[in-house]
Amino acid sequence: MTTRSRGRGKITVARARRRSGRRAGPTTDLKRFHVLSEAGARNAATALSQILGRPLRLAVPWAKVLPLEKVKEMAGGASRVVCALSLKVYGEARGNLLVVFRRDQLPILLGLVVPRTPAAMPGAGDGHALNEMERSALMEIGNILACAYLNALSHLLGVSLLPSIPGLAVDMVGAVTDHLLIELATFADSAVVLASQVHEPASGLKGSIFFLPHPSALSVLGRAQVHSPSPARVRALRNPSRGGPR
Repeated sequence: MTTRSRGRGKITVARARRRSGRRAGPTTDLKRFHVLSEAGARNAATALSQILGRPLRLAVPWAKVLPLEKVKEMAGGASRVVCALSLKVYGEARGNLLVVFRRDQLPILLGLVVPRTPAAMPGAGDGHALNEMERSALMEIGNILACAYLNALSHLLGVSLLPSIPGLAVDMVGAVTDHLLIELATFADSAVVLASQVHEPASGLKGSIFFLPHPSALSVLGRAQVHSPSPARVRALRNPSRGGPR
């Protein structure tokens, strides 16, 4: 796990902007990006459903262009403490993938994947109290979700996309996103964000998936084919665990 200093990101991002001298934001077709967000999240939700052995629901995915200073708000605000699994995406559409659970969701998640971790256990939910088995389980979940998400994108785009080994951090959203914003700030003042949320109704577990493509990947992502969803597809989106992986 990593710990980053509070408030450092905002200053460093500003410095990166000054060094680059670049201000133009990305030009995107958000309909195409929404297709990618839906496909990736649905595949990831199916994979997580198979791990948990429970049906999951998928909130309607979205794709937006956000000013960099607003990116931290996408996961509840810069000061919210979360459990975040961060992965680099390599290939023709490189970027960064984040799988985020609120810190108070950790006992629920661990109780589902590591049965010997009761939600009422003293210290449960405090990321600094995680043992090696729990950290390993969380990183494996991040790896499986990332692979499922990227497999769906690869299928739609016809390119190979590979995730890095996930990094695990229990920290404020602002600290978790620092390194992403520093990288993006050298290219533009805004970022494309693809996002979705999965929900397990019985336990109340909720997790969010965010993909922040590198500006150089936007032309590749723009290849996604846009089709109007059929009623059956809309029903499958709302109940992704009923369908098979893409």
